[in-house]
Amino acid sequence: MDTVEKHPHRFDPSSWPFADPDNTVAYTTSRALRDGEPILFVSHDQDGDWQFLCGDVTEADECLLICLGCAYERDRTIGELADLPRGWQAWRDSVDAPWERCPPEDEGAVD
Repeated sequence: MDTVEKHPHRFDPSSWPFADPDNTVAYTTSRALRDGEPILFVSHDQDGDWQFLCGDVTEADECLLICLGCAYERDRTIGELADLPRGWQAWRDSVDAPWERCPPEDEGAVD
């Protein structure tokens, strides 16, 4: 698991909800990080990586690295997803809506 250099965050360390360290690398987009759009889609990839996206991703979006702690600092509601299993995704329609979770699709399933 990749990490970034340790740096301070503006939350009480005792409130940290994730099993991963706060300096774990996560992925986001420029719209979510720089433009302040809300995080509406979260993926906890099979390899353990976290993605925090604003919902719809376009080719114009840049993939940016952020640490898990900085993502949590921007939006504490992602802490509700700290137990999201690897391979699962979560989304919501707005920042006021509850998170919905979805297990990975079974690639071997037959319709």
